[in-house]
Amino acid sequence: MKVSDPVREFIRAFNERDLDGFVAVLDPEVELHASRGLRKGPAAARLWATRAPGGVQQTIELEQLYEEGLEGGGGRAVALIRRRWHWEEDGTLASEDEMAWAFELHDRRVLSWRPYEDRAEALRGYGFTHG
Repeated sequence: MKVSDPVREFIRAFNERDLDGFVAVLDPEVELHASRGLRKGPAAARLWATRAPGGVQQTIELEQLYEEGLEGGGGRAVALIRRRWHWEEDGTLASEDEMAWAFELHDRRVLSWRPYEDRAEALRGYGFTHG
């Protein structure tokens, strides 16, 4: 399956806990550079995206997306996001923070994903200027 907008689909599937949709947007050689270490391959990525029900859950809100070189299905992107943590039981907000998610794409799929606490660092690292 080719995805026309892999970054937005990655975020949508993550938010909705659509694990099949999440894996479908990943390149077979995907690498997720998670806070608890590198996850390689779709099976490891699926496990990373699986969240136990209850307690504090996160939702990702896309604020701005910088993309380059996507014409051929590759390229890179930096998503400026707001991560909202909420209590699943009643939906109340527990906390929120701003960060960036950086992506490398191959064949219209996510080849690499990396979170950044510092948005400016992510933009610089991927060749974008914050405008």
